[in-house]
This record gives sequence, C-alpha cells and structure tokens, in this order.
Amino acid sequence: MSRPFAELWSETFRHAAEHSPFYREVFRGMNSVPALTNVPLVDKQTLSARNLDFLCVPRERIVEIVTTSGTTGQPLLWMLTESDVKRLAENERLSFACAGLAANDTLLVAVAMDRCFMAGLAYWLGLRELGCGIVRTGAASPMLVLDMIERVQPTAIVAVPSFLRLVAEKAQETGFDLANCSVKKAVCIGEPIRDGAWTLNASGRAIESAWGAKIYSTYGVTELANSLCECDAGAGGHLHDEQLHLEILDDDGKPVAAGEIGEVVATTFGVEAMPVIRYRTGDCAAIFREPCACGRTTPRLGPIVGRKHQKLKFKGTSLFPSTLAAVLEESEGVESFVVIARKESELSDSIEVLIHGSVSMLGLREVMQARAKITPQIRLVSRAEIEALQMPPQVRKRRTFVDLR
Repeated sequence: MSRPFAELWSETFRHAAEHSPFYREVFRGMNSVPALTNVPLVDKQTLSARNLDFLCVPRERIVEIVTTSGTTGQPLLWMLTESDVKRLAENERLSFACAGLAANDTLLVAVAMDRCFMAGLAYWLGLRELGCGIVRTGAASPMLVLDMIERVQPTAIVAVPSFLRLVAEKAQETGFDLANCSVKKAVCIGEPIRDGAWTLNASGRAIESAWGAKIYSTYGVTELANSLCECDAGAGGHLHDEQLHLEILDDDGKPVAAGEIGEVVATTFGVEAMPVIRYRTGDCAAIFREPCACGRTTPRLGPIVGRKHQKLKFKGTSLFPSTLAAVLEESEGVESFVVIARKESELSDSIEVLIHGSVSMLGLREVMQARAKITPQIRLVSRAEIEALQMPPQVRKRRTFVDLR
C-alpha cells in the first residue's frame, strides 16, 4: 500500500530543514510542516550557486558522485548515499517494468557508464534489480552494438534515439537485417520520440521502422534521481509517486489544469543526500491524471515540448525550438541540422537554421511557414560544421539548438 502524500512531504521537509544548510535558511522559524505550495520555488541557478549547501549528510556517507549534463551551464555535482542508490535502482526497476521488461529479457545498454553520467548507472542498477541479462556496450561504436546483437541475441536495447538511428545506418551499410533481429523493444532516453498528440515524431517513426521494434519514451533528471517511462499505451511516462511529486506551473508560478502545458516542478521523496523541494526543471510538458489504458492509475507526464528558457520570440510569434526540429526532421533531404538563436531586440529573436543535405530551399521555407508559422534564415553548410555545433568539447548530449541570446 502506497504511503500518503502528507507523510512523504512531512518526512522530506523535516529531513531537509534539519540537515541541509540551504533549506535551514529557507525554513528558519518554521515549527510546523508548511503546505508544499507555500514553499519558494528553486531553480537551476540557485542549485548551481549553492550546490553543496543542498547536501544533508556527512561526506563519508556518500557512495556515488555524478554530474548533470551541463547543457544549461556548469555541470552540478550530485551525490548519493547507499540508500539513494537503492532508491535509484528501485525507480528504474519500476520504469523498466512499465515497458513490460522482465527477468527473462536480455538488455543491451548503449548508454555511457563513464564521465560521471547517472543514466548508465541507473539503468544498470534497475536491470539488475529486475533480474535481466545485461550487455553494456555503451554508445561509442555502432558496429559493436551490431556484433553483440548477433552474438548475444538481446531482446531489448536502451539508447539515445540519435544513436539508434546511427546503428540503423550502419546496419544498412553492412547488410545487417536489423528489422528482423532479436531486439523487440527499444527504450529511448534523452531525446523526444513523440509529439504533443502522443504520435511518434519523425525520429520515432524512423527507429520503429528500421529496428522493427516497439519503442518507449522516458524522461529523467539527474537532480531528481528519477525517471518516468511509458507503458505499452504510449501515453506518457508513469510517475512513481512515492519517490517524486510533480507540479505543472505557468509563467506566474500558478498550477495549470491537467493536460495543459507548463513548467515541470518536482519535489523528491525518500532522498537522503540531496533532496530538492519545488525544483524548477525548466522542462515544459503537461500532466495527465486519468487512469491509463494499461490499468495504472498513477499520473503520467506528457512529451517534453521544450525548455522554458529556450522559448523563442520571432516577429510576434512564440514557439519552442522543438517545433522547428519537428519540421526539419520530417523534411526530405535534411540529413542533419542546428537551429541557432540570437537576441535581436527585447521583442524578437533572430533565428538561423543550418542544414546539411540536399534540399529545396524554397520548398523548405514554404513548409516552415505552413507548419511553424515563421520563415527563419536557412543556410546550407558542411556535415563537419553541423557536427562541431552539435557535439562541442565537454558536451555529453548531442544538441540541435544553440542559444546565443
């Protein structure tokens, strides 16, 4: 039987108020547990400035130290106790179970375990809890992945969508029959595979077709040591509400109705080392509370439509870079791209789209206007220029949006 919210929140409040230097300041003078909605929001900037002030335990109790991706600034140090590692493992066990994985599955984990990356560690821990066979190839070599698929016959794979597409390209080059291989499920991390209507986007459709596998989307944040995975219904990532509480808030910090887009704000439950309370993730999505077709009654988080700080203003129109990415991914001849934003004025940004491929510039501009309602500057460049912008030194996640505002 799940524990009630009031009990979980009270436990988190008292632990943070007593042991975290940051939260001791926030809760000074409070003798009783406040309503969660009365607690001030915390953003990434505060987390970065006061990083180790969120620590609630002596350093000798820390068993794992990871860092955030650093896509929005200096990577944060994030620390876990033995209890936190067990919580992380349980979260991933529940998430993989949502995707229908079980002890008789063999998983190929094409995610890095090195570079202080939490995701690879989390997936390994969760799969161990589930009792699965695990093949840790990492994401460095598509040929190694294909070789291990042939030799080990895994039933599922965990990877970033762009890497799954690279493996598919290598399979086509070498004549490997990927669509009829042993892999029947692909758990996709770090990049969107669905749009706001739950349908697969161009990347998702390409992966499903090339791999001949059912694909599942997940959403995770290092600071929360938590992820939400889809079930077979493909209608949002299921929340494990004994570990995490989510709010969806508008620009004024007010809750939006279920199904409406807002910023994802999270409070962790059961975290010893570095709990966070009402943490503004910067991600924008909707939450759905009606029972799922799979029978689960937990809330579900919809596809991430963009980062709050990345919202663009262009000649009277507001949009997320993901809107432009969706158009580009579905445009014939576009092999790779990067969207660059610069500040033009207080009321408008300038947007430049760099493309590698063979496309009709006139046709692409018409499609942009029809679907995104804007016509940005578009320029053809070399694959090398795109690669340099997508994966600069020290960046762990391939990016298609560069914010120079």
